[in-house]
Amino acid sequence: MASLIDDIKNPFRKGNTLVQLMLINVGVFLSLILLGFIFSFTPKGEIINKAITDNFELIAPVRQFIWKPWTLITYAFTHYGFLHLLFNMLTLFWFGTLVQEFIGSRKLLNIYIIGGLVSGLVYVAIYNLLALSPQLNNISPTILGASAAVYAVMFAAVALLPEYEFYLFGIILIKIRYIAWFFLILSFIVPSSGISHLGGALAGYSYIYLLRKGVDLGSPIESMADWWGSLWRPKPQMKIPQRKYSESTVASKGSNNASLDPNYFPDQDEVDAILDKIGKSGYESLTKEEKQKLYRASQKKD
Repeated sequence: MASLIDDIKNPFRKGNTLVQLMLINVGVFLSLILLGFIFSFTPKGEIINKAITDNFELIAPVRQFIWKPWTLITYAFTHYGFLHLLFNMLTLFWFGTLVQEFIGSRKLLNIYIIGGLVSGLVYVAIYNLLALSPQLNNISPTILGASAAVYAVMFAAVALLPEYEFYLFGIILIKIRYIAWFFLILSFIVPSSGISHLGGALAGYSYIYLLRKGVDLGSPIESMADWWGSLWRPKPQMKIPQRKYSESTVASKGSNNASLDPNYFPDQDEVDAILDKIGKSGYESLTKEEKQKLYRASQKKD
C-alpha cells in the first residue's frame, strides 16, 4: 500500500504534469463513484449524489452558470463513465507526451487549463445565443468531461508538429494532423460534443501560434502554480556555519572587552535570533559576543 501511495506522490514531486493530470482525472472519477456508493445506502442517496454531480458539470444557461462559476474548471476533470475516461486519458497520453517533450510540463498544464476554460466559455456563449431561437437550440444545457481540454492538447501538438506520424492501431502510419481533424469532425455527430471540442481545439492551436509570437497566455497559470507549489514545499533550514570561524578569529574581529564564560552555551532562541540577524544584515553586522555565541553553538554536541 505504501508503495502505491509513493507511486502516486512521485509525479507530483518530480513535476510530471502529464501524469499529474491523468491521476487527478482518475482520482475525481473514483471519488465520485465512492461517494455515490456510500450515499446509495441513505434514504435520499440519489438526490444527494445528483447534487454533488451538479456541482462538477458545467451548466450553460447563464442565469444558473453565474451561481456555479467553479464548474468552468471542475467539468474538465470529471467523466460520465469508465469508457469516457479511458478514451480521454489515452488521447491525452498520446498527444500530451509530444507536447510535454517539446515545450515542457508547465506549457502542457497551461494548454490543458486554457483549453477547458475557453471551451467552456464558448459553449456557454453559443448555448445562450441559440436560446434566443429555441427551435435551433438542440444542444445540451450541461457538459462534462476532459474532452475539450484534451482536444486543446491534441491541436497544440498538431500546431507544433504537423508532420509527426503515429502508428494508428499499431498498423497504419498516419500524420497526427489527420487523426486530430478526423476525430474533431466525427465529434459533431453529437452537436454538444462538437462545439465543446471545437472550442478546445481553437484554444490549443491559438496558444502555440501566440507562443511563437512571444505571447504566453499561460503566464498567470504558471504564477499560480508556483504560488501553490510554494505552500507545500518545505522551507530550507539555515545551518549554523561549521568551523568556518575559529573562536580566536571571532575575538580578533571585535573589541577586546567582552568574553563569554568558557562553560556557557547559547540556547536555541539565542541562536535563532542571531541567524535572523545574519539573514537581514549579514555576518559582519554581528557583535563580538554574538559571533562567539554562534561559534559556541556550532561546536555544541548533541
